[in-house]
Formats: sequence, structure tokens, C-alpha cells
Amino acid sequence: MSRIKPTSVLELEKGKLYSDQRDRAALEPKPTKDMIPRCPSRFSREERKAWKDIAAVLKNYGLFTAANSLQLELLATAWVQYLDCCRQMADSGQIIIQGPQGGAMYNPYFNAQHKLGALVDKYSQNLGLSSLGLAKIGTLMLKSKKKSEMEELLD
Repeated sequence: MSRIKPTSVLELEKGKLYSDQRDRAALEPKPTKDMIPRCPSRFSREERKAWKDIAAVLKNYGLFTAANSLQLELLATAWVQYLDCCRQMADSGQIIIQGPQGGAMYNPYFNAQHKLGALVDKYSQNLGLSSLGLAKIGTLMLKSKKKSEMEELLD
């Protein structure tokens, strides 16, 4: 039966969910100052903001590396485009619109929104930021913790 842990112990364990990803990042070669990912100059203001927000999350978990820079760029671009499609859908408020020949058709922003949503999910998974990826890591951490508790009991 597990005991309730004091707050100080909980604060120490707070970041342990991401330790597998930190280990992966620790194995990568350490970038020199020139290799540290930088926000691309071609980005618009919205893309720069998205890039910086995502980079802050990656830095928080120790995943902000040169190896992740391409995925970070792709995720920032896809995220801004996804938000733009969401705004356009909110403005029109219609999923079905009248097509060029007078027939009914899906709003092009609706289709683009779903395709971009899938891209955002894919890029997030590649960076280890999806909820499914984090849940898998959490499950593995829980299993290893249970094994170590059993080993302690056997010793």
C-alpha cells in the first residue's frame, strides 16, 4: 500500500514524466552555439510567436535541440495555418457552401482545417508532445516504478 508523499517529494518528481525524452536528448551530440535552433527569418509575426511558444515548451522538457529544429519549423507553420483556417470557418460559420456551379460543396477551409489538424498532430508526435506519446511514457514510467518497488521488497 502506498503512502501519501509529502509535497517536497512531489515537487521533485514533477518533471519525471519526461525523463525518457530527456535521456534521448542527452544522447544527442551537444550543439555548438551556432547550431542552436533559431527562429527562421522568413517567418511571419504569427509564425514567430508560435515558434517561440513551442520552443519554450521544448526547452522546458529538455527537447530543444538542433535535431528537432525542422519539426519545430513545420509544427509552427502548420499551427498558424490551422488557426487561420479555424478563424475563417468561424467567420463563415458554414461547413456546406454553394459551389461554383450552384451545387453544394464542403467549405474549402473545413477540409484544410482537418488536413492541417492531422499535420499538427503528426509533428507534435514526432517531437514527443502528443498526449498519446506522453501517456505511453507515463505508462512505461509507472511500470518501471512498480518493478523497482518490487525489487526493493525482495531485497
